[in-house]
Amino acid sequence: GVSKQGYLKQRKKLNPQVFKLLNRDYLKQFYGGQEAQGWRGYLVLAEDGSRAEIPDSAENRQTYGKNGNQHGETVSRANINTLYDVENHFILDVGIHRVDSSELTESKEQIECLKETVGERKALVLFDRLYGSLEFINFLEEQGVKYIIRLQAGRYRAEVSGMQRKDEWVVLKHTSDRVKKLENTTAKRKQELAEKGHTLVRMVRMRFADEEQGMLLTNLKEGGTGEIQRLYSRRWKIEQKYHTLKNKMKFESVTGKASVYVQQDFWAQMLVFNIVQDLITAAQRHAARESKKKKFLYQMRINENIAIGLFKEQFISLMMTEDDQMKGTLFKQLIADMEQYIVPVRKLKSSPRKWKRMNKYKCNQKPSF
Repeated sequence: GVSKQGYLKQRKKLNPQVFKLLNRDYLKQFYGGQEAQGWRGYLVLAEDGSRAEIPDSAENRQTYGKNGNQHGETVSRANINTLYDVENHFILDVGIHRVDSSELTESKEQIECLKETVGERKALVLFDRLYGSLEFINFLEEQGVKYIIRLQAGRYRAEVSGMQRKDEWVVLKHTSDRVKKLENTTAKRKQELAEKGHTLVRMVRMRFADEEQGMLLTNLKEGGTGEIQRLYSRRWKIEQKYHTLKNKMKFESVTGKASVYVQQDFWAQMLVFNIVQDLITAAQRHAARESKKKKFLYQMRINENIAIGLFKEQFISLMMTEDDQMKGTLFKQLIADMEQYIVPVRKLKSSPRKWKRMNKYKCNQKPSF
C-alpha cells in the first residue's frame, strides 16, 4: 500500500490546472448543444465572492494571507470568486486568491475567460453590492456582457434622487471626484473614463427580500420592471450553492497543508459539483413528470443532500468499470436511486434574513456523507 506521506508527495507533482481544464471541457459539451436554459436568449449567471477556510500552515499564510481577530490571533484564509449559471446549475469557474485581493479584479478574469466555456452565447450576469464601480460597469460593456447590479446605499446619490419614475434610463457622470476614487485602477484607465465623460444605465427601484428598498443598475433594454426584479432575485441561488459546497460537499476540507493542495481540492470539487448537478438535473426531469402525472399537491424536487451521498458511494466504482454496457447500466441506476428521494417544493412565507453565530459552526450542519 501507499502511505499518506507518499500519496501527498506524489500529489505535489499534479498541476491543479488540470481540473479547471477538465471542467471547461465537460461544460463545453453542454453549452455546445441545445439543452442550455436561459432568459430571452441570455445565459443567466451570478458572480459572488466568499471567504474560505484552508489549513493554517505557514505556507498558506504566506500564499493566501491571513485573518485576524480582536485578540491578535491570525489564521490563514483564502478568497474565492465563483461564476455560477443559475438556470443550468453549473459552476463555470472558481477563482482562489489571497484574502486581501480585490473581488472586482478576480471577476474580470472570469468574465474575460467566459467565452472559452460558453462560446458565443450571450450572457447576463447578476452582481451584489460590491460591483457597482464605474470602471467595472464600463469593463462589462466593453466585454459585451449584460448585467444587473444591486447598488450600495448612497451610491450615485445625485442620479438616484433625480429619478422621476421607479424604472428609467439615467446618465452616470464621470466626475473628477468619482474617477479619482476608483480603487485598483491605472492612471491610463482613469484618463479613458474621464474622457468618456458619462455612462448611460437603466436604474430600477426594488424592495429586496431583506425588506430593504434599493436600486438595481442594468444595461438591459429587454424586460419590464417586474421582470428585472425577478431576474435579480435569482442571484440568491449562488448563495444556496455556497451552502452546498461548504456544508454538504465539504469544500473546505483540504487534504494537506501545502498551498498546491488547496487549488487541487477546490478545483476538483468544482468539477465534482458539476457532475453531481448534472445527475440531479437528469433525475429532476423524471421527478417533475411523476409529480405532474400523480397530481401531487406540491412540485417535487430531488433531495440534494442524499443525492450527494449516493454519488459518493457509487461514482468511483462506476468509473472503474471497464465494460461500457455495464457502466451505462450503473449510470442509469445511480440516477434512478436519486429519483427515490424527493421532497416537496413549498413556497413558504419569507422573513428577513437573520445572521446567527451558531449556524457558522460545522457541527450544526448535517453532512451529506
